[in-house]
Amino acid sequence: MAAAAADRGTMITVDDGGDLDLVATAICRTARQGSCIYLEGAIGAGKTTLVQACARWLGCVAPVTSPTFALAHLYDGTPPIAHLDLYRLGAANNRETADLAAYLSEDVIGFVEWPEYGLAWLPEATCHVQIELEAGGSRRFVISTPAGRP
Repeated sequence: MAAAAADRGTMITVDDGGDLDLVATAICRTARQGSCIYLEGAIGAGKTTLVQACARWLGCVAPVTSPTFALAHLYDGTPPIAHLDLYRLGAANNRETADLAAYLSEDVIGFVEWPEYGLAWLPEATCHVQIELEAGGSRRFVISTPAGRP
């Protein structure tokens, strides 16, 4: 596992099957109630696995599973955790999204997979995580925050 600061944000490379605690710490140490973390990467890149590590870091003891079919899950944590997967909405969705937006209240830390399918109604991201698959199965996590945010 290697970590480095770069112009694109903080980059952490994790070997295939490696521990994501360092990545979860980098994301969660500044997350607060109302934070919205966008997770981007290919199918199978490890977005839900990363949310599992972040949920553990935030004190969630319940099993965290992919919300691909349910679209959203809410977990007890400190603070509570909302996990949305918007992949099934697709680029041309007509679904009423008010019920999904309600998961991202000021009381939770929200993790959103495939945020590009909800940009019209999602809150502004407080953190972006880009997951890049590399040769040999390792993953590079690029963690960045919008200008003016810690």
